[in-house]
Amino acid sequence: MNIEVKQKNKKVAQIARWIKEYTHPLKAIGGLFLFLALGTGFFWALGKDIEPIAFIFALLSSIFFSSPSVAEYLCPSRKPIGHMNLDEILQFIRETNGKTDWKLIHSQNAHEAFLIEDMRLRIRIRWDAEDSQDKSFNEPWATKYPDPNASKDWYYLLYDGNLIETFTLVSVDGCRALLPLPKFSTLEVDPLAYKIAQIFDQINSLDKYMASSNLMVNNI
Repeated sequence: MNIEVKQKNKKVAQIARWIKEYTHPLKAIGGLFLFLALGTGFFWALGKDIEPIAFIFALLSSIFFSSPSVAEYLCPSRKPIGHMNLDEILQFIRETNGKTDWKLIHSQNAHEAFLIEDMRLRIRIRWDAEDSQDKSFNEPWATKYPDPNASKDWYYLLYDGNLIETFTLVSVDGCRALLPLPKFSTLEVDPLAYKIAQIFDQINSLDKYMASSNLMVNNI
């Protein structure tokens, strides 16, 4: 898809979202035009030559009443998080903004992010848990830095306290960056793992360390 088509689709989506945001005012205007159409139709039935005006009012009424349905078709509303299945939740996370859609919380023993839209969706690591870290991680791409110590950390995706998925991130260079675990043979990173690392990227070091470690996001 070329840039021009993408821009047109983006514009259509923006218009659709605007219509959905103002559904009630648009329907109110549609009701006003319907009232005018009925009034002019009454006088037209009495023999007044105002058929074109009645037609225009009826047409405008139809446009305003139908526009929210058309907008919903062009830009369907997303399910609430609580109504999504696992695949839908994971796809939704891929599409979130790691900086603006999530809120980070720190404590002495835990590191956690929750979705601002629905705080029941959380990603958490507990450093006081025995099964949360592997401090002996020593793959070359992770130990090439001035501080060669690297640890493999398990992050847990939960909804309403229930575990639904686990992700592996790697802390490198004295915790200066948190990188997604790539495939061993290709150093390719799954887009969802990259998104999880992005959510916890507090000092904007992710992409810099991804490049220096020769890690690449697999966009296929």
